[in-house]
Amino acid sequence: MRAQRERRDAEQRERDRVRRERSAAAARQRHLDTLAVDQPAAWQRVDEPIATKRPREYDTAVQLLVDLRELSDRDGDSSSFRHRLAELRAVHARKPSLLERLNLAGLDT
Repeated sequence: MRAQRERRDAEQRERDRVRRERSAAAARQRHLDTLAVDQPAAWQRVDEPIATKRPREYDTAVQLLVDLRELSDRDGDSSSFRHRLAELRAVHARKPSLLERLNLAGLDT
């Protein structure tokens, strides 16, 4: 009896975990769909926190760049993303904190 209850509980936890993962994946896709509507505005939002020259603000830009990379991979336009990322790195080459964050996020060219 106890073993059955434990098995049912484990199965329920697994169903709950799968449901949470699906929900998170659907939310992620909706987020990317929203970015896809106006990518130039998203790239502008990358520039804003970098322009503050405050390293803590760079994390916001890096997260948005991760989203844009995922969007470009999904849409099959990764060469355009890599080109824009290379330009961004060149423009901000004197900001080691930003470059470090980009590298840690796997945003290398």
